[in-house]
Amino acid sequence: MAEETPEEGLVHEGPRGFSMTPAWVVKRAFKDVWLYDWLRARYGGLDGIWPGIETIAEEFDVSRSTVERTIRRLVAAKCMEIRPRFRPDGSQTTNQYVTKFDEPTD
Repeated sequence: MAEETPEEGLVHEGPRGFSMTPAWVVKRAFKDVWLYDWLRARYGGLDGIWPGIETIAEEFDVSRSTVERTIRRLVAAKCMEIRPRFRPDGSQTTNQYVTKFDEPTD
C-alpha cells in the first residue's frame, strides 16, 4: 500500500471510524473508553490529535465539562497525554491529545 500523507499529518492505522482499545485501557478507564475510542476512531493513529474541547463536546453530544472531566481521568490513568500547542505569537491554541496504545511500565 502506498504511503499517503493524511490530513493534518496524522497516521491512521485503519479506516476512519474504527478503533481498537487495548485491554489495559479498558481496565484503567472503562467508564471513559468512549472518549478514548472516539478520539482514535475520529482522528486516528497513535499521533497526536488536537480538536478543541467544544468540538469534541459538540461532535459527541456531551457537555464541555463532561469532556474536560473525562480527559482528566484518561490522563490520570496514563491512557492519554496532553501537550499544549502555541501559535507563532506565543498565545496558546488547542491542546494536542496523544492516545497511548502501549501500557506504561510504571
